[in-house]
Amino acid sequence: MKYYNILIASLLTLSVTTACDKFLNVLPSTEKEKREMFSTLDGCRSVLIGAYIRMKQTNLYGQEMVCGSIENLAQHWTYTSGSIGEYLNKYDYKANTVETTMENIYNNLFKVVADVNGLLDGIESNRKILDNSNYNLLKGEALALRAFCHFDILRLFGPMPNNVPASKILPYVTVVSNKPNAFITYTEFTSQLLKDLDDAEACLTRIDPIKSKSIEALNQTSAQADNFFGYRQMRMNYYAVCALKARIYLWIGNKEKALEYAKLVIDATTPGGDKTFRLGTRDDCSRGNKTLSTEHIFDLKVNNLSATLGSGRSYQKSKTELTSRLYETGTSDIRFVNMWEEVTADYRKSFYFQKYVQTEKMPPLSKNVIPIIRLAEMYLIALECSSLTDANSYYATLCAARDITPANITDEEQRTKVLIQEYNKEFYGEGQTFYAYKRLAVKDIYWAAVSGSVETYVVPLPLKEAVYAN
Repeated sequence: MKYYNILIASLLTLSVTTACDKFLNVLPSTEKEKREMFSTLDGCRSVLIGAYIRMKQTNLYGQEMVCGSIENLAQHWTYTSGSIGEYLNKYDYKANTVETTMENIYNNLFKVVADVNGLLDGIESNRKILDNSNYNLLKGEALALRAFCHFDILRLFGPMPNNVPASKILPYVTVVSNKPNAFITYTEFTSQLLKDLDDAEACLTRIDPIKSKSIEALNQTSAQADNFFGYRQMRMNYYAVCALKARIYLWIGNKEKALEYAKLVIDATTPGGDKTFRLGTRDDCSRGNKTLSTEHIFDLKVNNLSATLGSGRSYQKSKTELTSRLYETGTSDIRFVNMWEEVTADYRKSFYFQKYVQTEKMPPLSKNVIPIIRLAEMYLIALECSSLTDANSYYATLCAARDITPANITDEEQRTKVLIQEYNKEFYGEGQTFYAYKRLAVKDIYWAAVSGSVETYVVPLPLKEAVYAN
């Protein structure tokens, strides 16, 4: 089997807890090693796969940025006294354990950036070994991953979009260097984000097979002449780039462009005329597919997810608190009925989160999968950015899939209320709600003891980095 096929197998099956140093340390340490690494197609591909594997570590999207600390900031879990959960729920960013956790997130996001920057430099220096398809796929995904990681750095450590300072805020790293990276302004940062994604879109629109084949066809390895071009949901594919652009345009307040790119994903079809992505339903949940994998635009597969997120006993919230804020008693909403379970033990009732619980009856490609960008988000972006008439139409479609009756949105105040509720219900355990609160400048954070503010929403830079600001 060719080396890159082994790498693909690693991408699909390696656990974030598996020892995989040879993949995580993919960037060569000497010029000789660098020349050797990027002198072959397989070497270039291994660097890209290494970046995805780094993203699956528990200190990034294998846990912390999906179900861990980011969800504590959204007030989504109960906590024990003296734990990091307590400090995060109180937005105590000066607690030592919180400082360490946030520094690890910051550093590891930039390690992914270093991986792809090394790749971008390497493929340009060795352009002659790559045909157009491989060159554009590698370059497009690398640029998209660079933008993806920088954007999450901005969403976590950057200013609130409605309170942008004129000063320099963060570095945007585009080269591999041992020197400190210069900080730039918010406008410069967001412009670089969009430039990277414009370039990624230009690369991938030419060659990404997700535009010419169905997800099912791409996931059938026997049907692929080159497996590196399969499993596109597990990579930053063309539609993932478009979805990320919708996220970023919404963040910076360009609702027209956000709607344009959200609709591009919603309306995407296969050559046979079917929807490329489909909203998940009760039927999907009944087969154990509670992450609704038919919606996944970009996801990460983590072997043995039960060891981290999917035990069914890892995360909990009071049932009465959920029903008082999000759900009516007796609701049919699949996000409540299928994704939470009440367990009585020692005369005490606990309400456990079930989204990532793994079962034998699950469809194979929905097992051990963590959603990173999902179709439901595109519907909420469309809901936020459309006229009220169109917003009600998008909302009705989403609610039909969730088996509930939508409220009729009649004004902007109600639209915002619906959005806040839906981000909480839809992305519980997916790491998106805190960012929605921050973007919308929400003061009444559900279940929080303090009001939403700059102090709440802007995570301080690691102390070692703050000295380079301004």
